[in-house]
Amino acid sequence: MKSPKKDLFDRVVDAYPSLSSKKRRIADLILKDFKKLFLMTAKEIADECGVSEPTVIRFTQDLGFTGYSDFVQHMKSVLRTELTSVERLTKTKHKSKDESTLKRYCENAMYNLENIVTSISDFELKRVARRIYKADQVFVVGYRASATLAYYFGYLLKKIKENVFVDTTISWEIIDLVTKCNRPSLMSVFAFPRYPRRTIEIVRFAKQYGIDILGISDNPRSPIITLSDEYVIIDVEGVSFIDPFSHIITFISALVHEITFIDSERAKQLLAKFDEGVKAAREFYTEDGINEELEYKLDSEHLTSLWPQKKVKP
Repeated sequence: MKSPKKDLFDRVVDAYPSLSSKKRRIADLILKDFKKLFLMTAKEIADECGVSEPTVIRFTQDLGFTGYSDFVQHMKSVLRTELTSVERLTKTKHKSKDESTLKRYCENAMYNLENIVTSISDFELKRVARRIYKADQVFVVGYRASATLAYYFGYLLKKIKENVFVDTTISWEIIDLVTKCNRPSLMSVFAFPRYPRRTIEIVRFAKQYGIDILGISDNPRSPIITLSDEYVIIDVEGVSFIDPFSHIITFISALVHEITFIDSERAKQLLAKFDEGVKAAREFYTEDGINEELEYKLDSEHLTSLWPQKKVKP
């Protein structure tokens, strides 16, 4: 399968002989420095090339896109793969002096949240939840920045489902478990830009052993989506080199909720076991726990005063 970058270049080269002189200016810009188009509007491209906006839109249609928005989506997949963090920072539009950075990020988060509501249906959420529920064993993987998402999902899923293994470092343990896997299994894979090579490797390795792949990524052209048996696409629209994940966390929470209520009684039993375990290990802070610690400390000090330890002579 072609990479998004090669696909773009092939489209431009194939269309070039039949393009008008004005459209060739746009084609030349792409071939010379396609990264320059990052965050550029149709008007900005038109101004850069000395053509009209309608010419830019017709050019994208000549390349086989349905329109400029379709072209932009393709460019996103190219740029998310190709741009380094420094380039993404350099090309980020500067905020105005009166604009709050926090407000800007909050507005961006709300935009992503609104987008996820319209792009993922309740039917799709329930379908994915049921597929995870039915799997005898679930591997949850994610590397680099996506490791945060994988850990959060795996932590919650372990509370309500047995046989869940989380890997955020491509450990030898996951290799061994995949190799020895003899039950219907599912690998939930989180991969957001930039896509770690190791993520692709573990997915290909798992598929060799008959493990189904649930890909959760940002673009239909993501290398993980193309390898997945089931997938969820969550667009990531950022304002800097820092990818926003708050809306993905929200999706994960909703997904675990749906899995929980497929069999709520079984989920309650597993949650009760979890609570018993953390209570026995005194994992979390409680007022009673602090009081017990204080009583233990006082008792220890009292016993020490009654039976002081003998000093050993050097």
